[in-house]
Amino acid sequence: MKVVIIGGGIAGLTLGILLHRKNIDIVINEKAIGIDGRGHAFLMSDDGYSILKELFPYAKVPLLSKKVNQFSLKNIDKEELIKIKLDGWYCMKRVSLISFFYSLLDNNTLKKGRVFSHFIFENEKAVAAVFENGEVEYGDIFIGADGSNSKVRDTIFGKVDFSNIDVKEVVGISSRSSIANQYAAVFQKYQSKEKGLAFGFIPVSSDEVVWFMQYDSTFSNGQEDSSPENLSSFCKEMLKDFPREISEILDANDFSKSYLWNTRDFEVLPAFHKNNIALIGDAAHLALPFTSAGTTNAILDANVLSLFFEEYNDIEIVFKKYYNKRSLNLASHIEQGRELKKLFLNPKLYSERGYILPLVSDQEENQDAGLIKPLKVLYFTDPVCSSCWVIQPILRKLKLEYDDYLDIEYHMGGLLPSWIGYDKGIIQKPSDAAIHWEVVSKKYGIPLDGDIWIEDPLQSSFPPSIAFKAAQLQNNNKAILFLRRIKEMVFIEKKNITKWELIESAALSCGLDSAILLKDIAGKAIEMFQEDLRLKEENNITSFPTFLFMDGLETKLTLKGIQSYKKFEEAIHQLIPYAVKKKWSYSAIKLFEKFNYMTASEFAFLYEVTQEKSELIIGELFEKGLIEKLENKNGVIWMHKLAD
Repeated sequence: MKVVIIGGGIAGLTLGILLHRKNIDIVINEKAIGIDGRGHAFLMSDDGYSILKELFPYAKVPLLSKKVNQFSLKNIDKEELIKIKLDGWYCMKRVSLISFFYSLLDNNTLKKGRVFSHFIFENEKAVAAVFENGEVEYGDIFIGADGSNSKVRDTIFGKVDFSNIDVKEVVGISSRSSIANQYAAVFQKYQSKEKGLAFGFIPVSSDEVVWFMQYDSTFSNGQEDSSPENLSSFCKEMLKDFPREISEILDANDFSKSYLWNTRDFEVLPAFHKNNIALIGDAAHLALPFTSAGTTNAILDANVLSLFFEEYNDIEIVFKKYYNKRSLNLASHIEQGRELKKLFLNPKLYSERGYILPLVSDQEENQDAGLIKPLKVLYFTDPVCSSCWVIQPILRKLKLEYDDYLDIEYHMGGLLPSWIGYDKGIIQKPSDAAIHWEVVSKKYGIPLDGDIWIEDPLQSSFPPSIAFKAAQLQNNNKAILFLRRIKEMVFIEKKNITKWELIESAALSCGLDSAILLKDIAGKAIEMFQEDLRLKEENNITSFPTFLFMDGLETKLTLKGIQSYKKFEEAIHQLIPYAVKKKWSYSAIKLFEKFNYMTASEFAFLYEVTQEKSELIIGELFEKGLIEKLENKNGVIWMHKLAD
């Protein structure tokens, strides 16, 4: 079997290399003779990057890329609107990726200077591709990877209806080491509050910054496309009110190498193939650039198609399964791009809370929303409550085994308003809390360091409590992770979690938007916290933790203080006799991926192994470099490597 690929861009090269490694005869036909060195660069998610990583050992040229860890959106007055952590995103120049691909090929598989003209057909199937230079390539299967203006697509499906060009984009690469170092690993974007105009940049190396300017196409008459000088003048005039660093980037740019992009898309095709001709990448589907998904999708197309080539002998089955696997996801990207375009062109009509973050794949985003569970549980807790720290493993096990039945609502109890006039029995001042925490640590065998109350005592638990309520406004599941994280900070790491820089660090690590969090802490979150305190008083809650098992508005059962897991199970079965414990089968590392941080005793409890076995398993994960550890004088907490 011989596969003829028409188009030697990202999609075509990826597919050709993957098929070639499966010992399938391939020829890649590319119209260009050299590598386009203009200002092409892009973001790629780990979905695509992980496929490329498998090719690293075989490439003669390394893939030069830069990891991107954070996205920040500001208005032109430099007010931060969005700030969020990114996981598994990379920035790279197109020339670097193409050079990496070329090093994996030989001259027999890559034919350059071939501009596609037409197919030769026999019995409705293509048998050869003909190129404008008169050369002919015979084959059994033909793949159109010839970009958004695909002539292969036109041949098998006719012309598509492109959307209007409402937004244009200029892309360039500037040598500006000061900005590259200042914003290392940050995707920084500035958006006008008044009109469809934005500027974004990402360091692509220690001294280079890839940048783009997006603008409403009605702002220009096409003059910017006539010469590099006009393009430079146009960009600088459009961005004259933006921060000074933008003009620095533009001054360092060679506009003869910049690229002007007329952005558009088209509807998802009814199929990606006809007989023995198929399409991949932009030839098959095209989303607006707001999604930052084009390059990743091209690589995913190639990978999925290559896997089906290996699995099935019938090419019709291969192409149909490829379409079924990819089309729904691609349709969602096209729709997302259109929604982002609406927001971009009408910035006055949306707030940062309604902004879509295409870079964040949030598959568990409020996944319980709208799902009615048979039993509501009101959980009253506090970020500095040591007993609440002790029962953390129980809450996690309930999540694993009884999540289908329990709707657990987290409410803050306001344990420490301040130390002025504070009197809770044995605890009346910070040094008393230090002693109490040491006692709790020894009694229950959990890591807990009371020295925080000597070295940097918290004056109140209200600030982190209000921060938790602010987190709930964004995403309840992430808010629970955030609460766990700030507890780890105070109980294990001896960090004063009333300080904003620590609250922000915890928020970002849990996928929360810290810019919005800060606004909510000063606003609605205070009201929500006061409502929690009112609810506590109404229910006569005097100690933490307290769990109220509710049936409608009536409390059916109450559990107070540190209780065994058996007590919780008994309560569940008393109120829901038909409840069945869920069987789960996470591997050890998957359990760390789910919960990020665990003590050895917590892991033993969840994984249902002895403490000795737990330490052995964790030790093996640590030796493999999959987890890290945080130590204090009373114990160790283990951290999944991607959690930081």
